Amino acid sequence: MKIIDFIKKNYIYLSITALGLGIYIILFPVISDFLNRFSETLTQCTYLKITGKNCPLCGGTRYIRNLSNVFEDVTYLFHPFGIMVLCVIFEIIFRIYCLYKIRKKAVTNQLIKFDIMIHSIMVIAFVLYEIIFMIQNS
Repeated sequence: MKIIDFIKKNYIYLSITALGLGIYIILFPVISDFLNRFSETLTQCTYLKITGKNCPLCGGTRYIRNLSNVFEDVTYLFHPFGIMVLCVIFEIIFRIYCLYKIRKKAVTNQLIKFDIMIHSIMVIAFVLYEIIFMIQNS
């Protein structure tokens, strides 16, 4: 219960941070060209630069830029990165809902428990995706 109370007290900061991160991930392909003008280091994959191998997220920027292909080929959504993008879009919608609940002072323990559960599942799924990617590409 102490964890729930701690999270409840700081829930607005968690929600704002997660919302900002989700928006940044979706907008990164748009702002990457702008960032590239200042420094190419900001948009390079560090993992690829150090190891010379693709990382699990390689192609993510290209994927989001070409998201309009969904209308031509629905299987585009079933690419592993497409599922991650859908999770990020879910995160943005969920955080807007959470901020609405915070504003109405209606944050409940069930909402926080759901938040912890769904994000635990997402983290586990992402780690499994990375492990499978590393095994396939080794």
